Amino acid sequence: MYLPMLMILSVLLLIACWQDFHDYRIKNNLIIIGTIFGIVLNTFLSADTGFLDSTAGLGLGLLLLLPFYLLRVMGAGDVKLLAMTGAFVGPHDIFWVFLYTLVAGGLLALVVSLRHGVLRRMIDNVILMCLLVLSTQKSELLKGNFSFSTDAPESAGKLPYALAITVGAGFYLALKHMP
Repeated sequence: MYLPMLMILSVLLLIACWQDFHDYRIKNNLIIIGTIFGIVLNTFLSADTGFLDSTAGLGLGLLLLLPFYLLRVMGAGDVKLLAMTGAFVGPHDIFWVFLYTLVAGGLLALVVSLRHGVLRRMIDNVILMCLLVLSTQKSELLKGNFSFSTDAPESAGKLPYALAITVGAGFYLALKHMP
């Protein structure tokens, strides 16, 4: 990844962090502009990642976080932000960005829950979510007859997940480009 592309991605991710921290929302304009930048820059500047790899990274980034959105664990902006990041890094690197993001998100969730005194509630919610997913038959999921809203436990709070995506992407790209 060329330095100008890395700088543009970094600025976009930092803006997303600010928006997510401030409003718990990531604006679609930022995602659209960032996605266009990622695809165009990869198409015309990158020798490693071209148009097809950029769009494949976009699609894979979307698919990786989509299950979390469908389970109502994550917002749509976070899913779209990882997809935008995939447009910059391509399909090979977005998987690793995703894994680093999960680690960063887990650590962020622990810190925030400890700070707000809701660690036990967060652990209970994770256990309940896993039990619900494991006990739900695939046919029920495909029919759309699932809803966690009726029996959902009290939330442990919101988490600005753009920060986890930014840290995960930054950490992975820093490791990848170290001499």
